[in-house]
Amino acid sequence: MELKIFEYTTQVLEKLDEMKIDLDIASKELEHYFENIVKSECAGYINISSRVKSKNSLKEKILRHDFYNKYRTVTTLYENMSDLIGIRLECRFIENEKEIYKLLKKYFAHKHVENIGYYYKKEHTGIILELKSIQPKNQKNGLKMYRIDGKYLYNDQIFNFEVQIKSLVNIFWSEIEHNVIYKNYNYITSDKFYKDIMHSIKNSLTTIDGQLLLISNHFKGNKSLSEDSRQIQIEQMLSKSIYDLFATQMQSNIGLIVDFRKSCDTLVKYVFRDVNMQSEETNRSVLLKALTRLNDIDNDEILFNNEILFERELDFNNDDFCIIIGNHMQQVLNEEFQWNLFFRILFYIEPENNAGDFENFVKYYKYRLFNDLSKQLKEDELYIFDGLLLTFANTFVELNLVSLVYDDIIESLKDIIHRVAGEIQTVGSSDFVDKEPLFKLLYYRMLDLFDVEIDKSEILEFMQKLNNIKINLPKSLTKYI
Repeated sequence: MELKIFEYTTQVLEKLDEMKIDLDIASKELEHYFENIVKSECAGYINISSRVKSKNSLKEKILRHDFYNKYRTVTTLYENMSDLIGIRLECRFIENEKEIYKLLKKYFAHKHVENIGYYYKKEHTGIILELKSIQPKNQKNGLKMYRIDGKYLYNDQIFNFEVQIKSLVNIFWSEIEHNVIYKNYNYITSDKFYKDIMHSIKNSLTTIDGQLLLISNHFKGNKSLSEDSRQIQIEQMLSKSIYDLFATQMQSNIGLIVDFRKSCDTLVKYVFRDVNMQSEETNRSVLLKALTRLNDIDNDEILFNNEILFERELDFNNDDFCIIIGNHMQQVLNEEFQWNLFFRILFYIEPENNAGDFENFVKYYKYRLFNDLSKQLKEDELYIFDGLLLTFANTFVELNLVSLVYDDIIESLKDIIHRVAGEIQTVGSSDFVDKEPLFKLLYYRMLDLFDVEIDKSEILEFMQKLNNIKINLPKSLTKYI
C-alpha cells in the first residue's frame, strides 16, 4: 500500500497543473507591476525576474518540510504556500536593497482590513504586501535577506507570492550556496568546514585570503589524530556511505532526494553503540564490516513509498517512557516521510526483524538521554528521574519532530535534562513544594529549543508558579514575555 503522503503529493501537483496557465500570467503581471514602481525611482535597480514554483521543487518541499502533516488538505497547503510565485528585484549594491525596500513601503502605505500586517498601493487594491515584519529577515544560514510575502487577487483566486530584493553580490552568493550546499545532497564529510568557506566568500568576494586560511587550518588539524578524532572520522565515513547508498536509491525510486544526513549521523551512533573504538585495527574492522553490510543492501531494490510493517506486536516490558514514545513513533512512521525514512534505513542496516530493531532503538534513545542522570541521583531523588521521563515522553509526542532523535539534538536535550534536574534538586526535597512546575521547566525548555511559539499569558502564569517556590524564570523563556 502506498504511503498517504505520496497520494497527497500527487493531488497537490495535479492542482499545480490546473493553475499553471493562470500562475504564469499572474507572475508576468506582478513582474511588470513592480518594475513600473521601482524602475524610475531607484538608481540602483537593474533588473526584475519572476518564476512559478516547479513541480519538482514543490514535491521536494512537501517531503522536506512535512507539509502533509502541517496542511492536511491541498487547499490549506496552497493557502499557506508563501512562495508559489517568486519575484526578484535585482540591484547593484547592498545599500540599494534598503532603498528599494523603503520605496515599497512608501507606495504600499495603506493598511489592508482583512489581512493584518498587509498593505496596498492606493491605486491597486488587488496586490498586497506584508510589511509589518522586521526586514531584512534572518535566514537559516545566519545571514539576512529582504524577503516580503505578498498576495495577488487574480480572477477570483488568491495567489501567494514572495518578493526578494537582492544586490549583485547577494545574487552571486545565494546562487552558489543554493546549488553547492542547499541543493547538493551528496553527503560532504567535512560539511561544516565547507559551510565556513562559503560564509567567508560571502564576507569578502574580492579576496581568497580567508578561504586559503580556512583550508590551511583544516588540513593542519588533520595531521595528528587522537582516538576521538579517528572515531569521528570513521563515523563520518560510514554516515556518508549510508547517505550515498540510500540517496541513489531514493533518486531512482521517487525521482528526488530529500536531505537526511542528520538521520544517517544518528543511525551510525546507534549501530555502533557497543563497539570499542580504541585502536586503529578495531576502527578498520568496524569500517570493513559496515561497508560489507552496505554492499549487501546495495544489491536490493529499496522502495520509499510503501508502508513499513512489523512482524509482531511491540513489547517495551511495561516501560512507560518507551511505551509512550514507541507507540507514537509507530503511529507516525507510516504517515510522515522523515520518520518513515529514518526507520526504513535503520531496518535495512540492522540484522534483526523490524519489531526487534524498533524496540532496541527506543531503549537506546532512553539510555542516551537519561543514563548519566540515573547514576547521579540519590535514592530519595528518584522521583525526579520518573517525573522527567514522563514529562519528556509527553513533550516528545506533542512536538512530533524527527529532529528529536538527531545526534546533536540529543546532546542539547541531555544538557536541558541535567539543568532541570539540578534546579529541582535545589528546591524539590521538601514535601511542601509543588512539584508540577518543576517538571514543567523541562516542557518549556524543550519547546524553546525548537522555537515553538508559547503564549505570553501561559508563560506569565508559569513564572508566578516558579516565584511561589523561589525559582526565577529561566532567561531563555523571558523572550516570550
